[in-house]
Amino acid sequence: MDIQTFKKKLIQNKVSKTVSFVLTALTVVFLILGLSSLWADKDEAMNLAGRKGAEGSYAYLDVIAFEDWVCKYGDDTYYTLYDESGEAYLAVISDREMKKMTEKEARKEDYIHYFDGSYRLYGLVKWTDAEVISLARQAYDISNKEFKQHFGSCCFNTTENPRTESDAMWQVFALFAGIFAAVAFIIWIGQEIPFNRECRDYGEEEFAEAARMMDEADPKQKLIFGEKYIVNRNMGSLVRYEDILWIHLVQTYMNGVYMGKSVGIHTRNRNYFKLAPNRKDSGEELREIQDRILEKRPDILIGYTKENQKEYDSLTRS
Repeated sequence: MDIQTFKKKLIQNKVSKTVSFVLTALTVVFLILGLSSLWADKDEAMNLAGRKGAEGSYAYLDVIAFEDWVCKYGDDTYYTLYDESGEAYLAVISDREMKKMTEKEARKEDYIHYFDGSYRLYGLVKWTDAEVISLARQAYDISNKEFKQHFGSCCFNTTENPRTESDAMWQVFALFAGIFAAVAFIIWIGQEIPFNRECRDYGEEEFAEAARMMDEADPKQKLIFGEKYIVNRNMGSLVRYEDILWIHLVQTYMNGVYMGKSVGIHTRNRNYFKLAPNRKDSGEELREIQDRILEKRPDILIGYTKENQKEYDSLTRS
């Protein structure tokens, strides 16, 4: 049996790899869906000119002029736009879009910027927030009635389109899928690299023997102790007793959450593996793991100390 065939028997290794690729694929799909607003169907947009009250509509406006910003509210900056008939529109415009508009302007008279021709903007028509109305009224020193006559009840938000909210949802899904994909990938690589490095000089007979150990063991048994090897189904590792140089207890944490104690083993190839008991923090199982190893390797280093670290470094120094 070769190394690739044997690795397929290590369930966790296979699952981590599969999960990593599946979640990566989902991340890409969610990102595509989350960025769909970049390809919003502009043919569906209505002409906003003369239809200021069409709240909720996806619209476009051919702008011939715009003023310097009127007010800021939250993260939004509001500007006054004018169409070819001279109608005024209060609009939310991003800094990026405003930079493009400024680059396209033909001339500026006082605080009004003019285009040669028109500049088309797309966005959603939304009710104007009461606080925005108050800020705009202060800027122009006009009454509420005058504001409504001038701008109507709605503003033109060019930073949104009909897919903006659903895009945000898909982007959140992509974020979480990406995080889990990264975790699965790290788990897989964390198994794959040490496994390949530890077992690179193993022969087919050794893999065949380890495979027989797995076949004969209880499927629920995560740690299998043979005459020459330890098979760890949970972490997807195979280790010769003769290669173990140092063991010690270790506390495992994931994302700051305590996961329990395990036995850390260091090999002559400078690989590090953890052997965890089936029952969390089972002192009996932890002692059994250590006893099984010490039965085969009574002369190895035991316990995590600076002296043992130095001795291990000395033993494995090439």
